[in-house]
Amino acid sequence: MLLENDATAAAVGEYWVARVRTSRAFAALSMGSGIGAGLMIDGTAVRGGQANAGEFGHLCLQVDGPPCWCGSRGCLEALAGPRAVVDAVRADPVAAAEAGLTDESPRRSATSEFAAVARAARAGAPRCHGVLSDSARYVAAAAESVVNLLDIDLLVLTGPGFAAASFIYGPAIRQRISVADARTWHRSVSVTVSLAAGTASATGAAALVLQSQLRG
Repeated sequence: MLLENDATAAAVGEYWVARVRTSRAFAALSMGSGIGAGLMIDGTAVRGGQANAGEFGHLCLQVDGPPCWCGSRGCLEALAGPRAVVDAVRADPVAAAEAGLTDESPRRSATSEFAAVARAARAGAPRCHGVLSDSARYVAAAAESVVNLLDIDLLVLTGPGFAAASFIYGPAIRQRISVADARTWHRSVSVTVSLAAGTASATGAAALVLQSQLRG
């Protein structure tokens, strides 16, 4: 049985679907029920010793921040992940009404409720837009750390969360990265949205199964 985390599978899927050249290192930032990253170096997925490489959502952005389910504090996911966004919207009666997430509305998955917030923001709802913009600031800071740590020049946004709200997250990431790129690193990092953001994980998983069978 072949096991793979969603973000790594999404990166492999992007590698095959978008035909990223083997020599180009990139990270696929994935947002679904949580936040993760799949890393591809020289055409190979980076997995780490316990297959946990790419835990993008657990970069610490606030030393004394809120507790995270992982046991640490101030993680990106706790500060700005899909559930944190939904909780912030539900705590604001105006934003909750904009997104249709009032106390009377039935609870759904974090992915579904995040999509409702994104739809409201895209339709012009100011409070939902503000909550997503706050989240995007944290995500952009974490994305900059990934770029600097790995010296990569391509970030691909994938997964249902980024598919729904890339219109906010994409520009925030580009703006955050571009200043240091121009002033210090003299590089140009591309930030793109996957053409298969909703299905990249499944595509990658299928590719990995095929690869394992061919090797066998």
